[in-house]
Amino acid sequence: MSLRRRVPIVVIALAMVLAPALARAHLGHVILRAERYLKLDASDEDTRLVVSLTLGAAEGARVLGAADANGDHVVSQAESDAYLAQWGEGLRTDIPIEIDGAPFEATWGEGYMEPLGPVGPTPLTVEITAHLPLTRREHVVRFRDHMRREVFDRTDVAFRAHDGAELTACGPGEDPTGAQNDLSFGSGASSDAPPDALTARLRFPRRTDASPSLVAVPASLVALGVVLFALWRRRKKT
Repeated sequence: MSLRRRVPIVVIALAMVLAPALARAHLGHVILRAERYLKLDASDEDTRLVVSLTLGAAEGARVLGAADANGDHVVSQAESDAYLAQWGEGLRTDIPIEIDGAPFEATWGEGYMEPLGPVGPTPLTVEITAHLPLTRREHVVRFRDHMRREVFDRTDVAFRAHDGAELTACGPGEDPTGAQNDLSFGSGASSDAPPDALTARLRFPRRTDASPSLVAVPASLVALGVVLFALWRRRKKT
């Protein structure tokens, strides 16, 4: 077989191997233009980090096409769930999270894609959530923006605290001193790009940081007192 005939065959073979991988490239790799919303929402019951993207009609078609795993040109709920789960895996790298200075491997879930159905030009909204295990009275949550920021026309960031949670400081950077609850970056905003780090200092006034071992100490002292009193009563009777 001549070299001229071998080259097309190799190209076709590579295309067949790479096509499924390209088709399943996660959402962070597929989009070329979007608006983005990042929200840290804290309460005494739960603290969530939410990433939401708003896509135009052309980008919606591109994402729906990538999510269409079986190639029938219709995106089902199962295909949406699988595709958003893949995006969530990518967000572990794209938006790394730190809790009190230590890395936290988030599980991104509760994915949402709307509308589902036929693959075609349509505005699309996608959203995904990570729950943060904050159990102490005070915490520092920091998340870093390693997404492809050049594709976002606008990024809005919101810090919210309610129902037993308080924000003592929040905003861009490693250690904000004030409370900048709402930020905007990109087109029409004061800054061309979001900062690398976004940080929130949170307080949960209803909680206590007392160690369980310290809480158990008074109970053990009471038990010891009861035993000693019983022994004293017994010796007194003899």
